[in-house]
Amino acid sequence: MNKIPNKTIVFFLCLITLNSYSQSNTFSPYSRFGLGIPANNLSSYYQSIGGASIASLNYRYINPSNPASYSLIRSKKFKFHTSLKNNTTFIKSSSKNEVYNNTQLSSLIFGFPINKKIGFSSGFLPHSYSGYDLFERDYDNEADKFYEGNGGLSKIYFGTSYKISKEISIGANASYLFGAINREKTIIFDDESIFHSRSIERVNIKGFDYEIGLLFQNKINQNDFSLALVFNSKNNISSKRFELAESFEYFGFNQIVKDTFINLTQRGELTLPQYISFGFSYQLKKMILIGEYSVKDWSSYQLFGQTDDLIKSEKLNIGFEYHDESKNYTSYFSKIKYRLGFYNFQTPIQLNNNKINELGVTLGISLPNQRSRTIYDLSILVGKRGTINDNLIEENFVEIGLSFNFDSIWFIKRKYD
Repeated sequence: MNKIPNKTIVFFLCLITLNSYSQSNTFSPYSRFGLGIPANNLSSYYQSIGGASIASLNYRYINPSNPASYSLIRSKKFKFHTSLKNNTTFIKSSSKNEVYNNTQLSSLIFGFPINKKIGFSSGFLPHSYSGYDLFERDYDNEADKFYEGNGGLSKIYFGTSYKISKEISIGANASYLFGAINREKTIIFDDESIFHSRSIERVNIKGFDYEIGLLFQNKINQNDFSLALVFNSKNNISSKRFELAESFEYFGFNQIVKDTFINLTQRGELTLPQYISFGFSYQLKKMILIGEYSVKDWSSYQLFGQTDDLIKSEKLNIGFEYHDESKNYTSYFSKIKYRLGFYNFQTPIQLNNNKINELGVTLGISLPNQRSRTIYDLSILVGKRGTINDNLIEENFVEIGLSFNFDSIWFIKRKYD
């Protein structure tokens, strides 16, 4: 009797996830550049340890950040995971403060072992967000300029891994990227005898991207130790762009188009940059230390030949997990796990000779369900992006995450009818 409601819930979550990807899920002015702000698609478990994930040896969680980790899923297990996140952003400039808030279902993934050496995972994940509404006064031409944008990219991934030996696993993800980025620029002149103008751009992107993961695990002084590597190569993805540029004037509250300068649709390519990530983890009796460093060469990024003057990005993630089951194994509180993390992200954006940096501190706990294998993870991220120096914008944000990690036993033959 319980199978039908469970399937209904999963289907409902799929619909919500796909719908949430089609909306703008950020209010960052910095999402105007490149493909927008990289989506935080990590589960609350990995987010609470600073986002360090690729070297994790935790078999209780699906880890799409490193496809080699799918071999960690234990025999006859089926895992399903989804996350809900709420983000509150405080935007600050030299003259104005604003607050934005949004809630979204950020991931929907599952995984299971095919045999003792091969694991599989698939799911929906956000890839990037674009959403901004900016104003600029042009004193030379006595006009107001308005910049608006929304959209973003999502991906459906399929990944598999193979355990070469007891210590080494290799895996690959094939991701289908899809979505649209919309941008509009409007110029309103003070002189009513001059026609105003606007340009509208919509870019549709769809195509495949690939990444390879390696995971090495062993023991040092009877403690688990791991090293990880994840990388991809520069990749071209097909894109289609619609452009419209026109002049207009106001007739009351209505806009009357006077002339159209550009109205065309063209096909081109999105060039995704190459990246590489290194990670490690070391597990003591009561604590796990995990770290990660990644580099992405955004200088090779192009969209219809435009580079956006992006630079190389670097990111450092460090996290800790603590639990103590030795006090009283039967006590529920002894099964709760506590986490702390930190990250430093040098974004690919540089404005007015200022490199736009992002810092974040994370906290989290795991709450197991004693009546099932389900785990509830709570996380809090407090971060800062940008600066108010040189007329730039500073963003302070708080993100609260809740993840549900369902664990079922499948593929067992019935002994009785």
